[in-house]
Amino acid sequence: MLQRSPLAIASIAFVAANLLHTLDHFRQGVRGLTTEILVAGTTLTVLAIVVMVMALRQHPRAPALAAVVGLSGAVGIAASHLAPRWSALSDPYPDISVDALSWAVMLFEIAAAGALAIVALRELRRAGGAQPLHA
Repeated sequence: MLQRSPLAIASIAFVAANLLHTLDHFRQGVRGLTTEILVAGTTLTVLAIVVMVMALRQHPRAPALAAVVGLSGAVGIAASHLAPRWSALSDPYPDISVDALSWAVMLFEIAAAGALAIVALRELRRAGGAQPLHA
């Protein structure tokens, strides 16, 4: 059996959680979502997949990008779903009365994003510092 690095496992888990959250938005209906929410969610999904591919290929810059995507993803998802309405990026779950499955999937994605950031930061620390994101 092929053994995966902790970063690869964390990135796969984050992509899975992200896709579940996306599917749940479609299940609940996307008509109430702002363009900003749709663009932010799509961008996060694309970045999550890029991080996963980089981690699976053991790219030297994967930990740095994973740390940024994981931390910004966790904060962004929490800000858009848990905080009261604050901008076009708000989709507060308490206001829209979603079901328990939606809550569970959204919280799972926040946890997976946070775990990705932690694993990435540990890998960066172990490697002795961050690789720059630019070439």
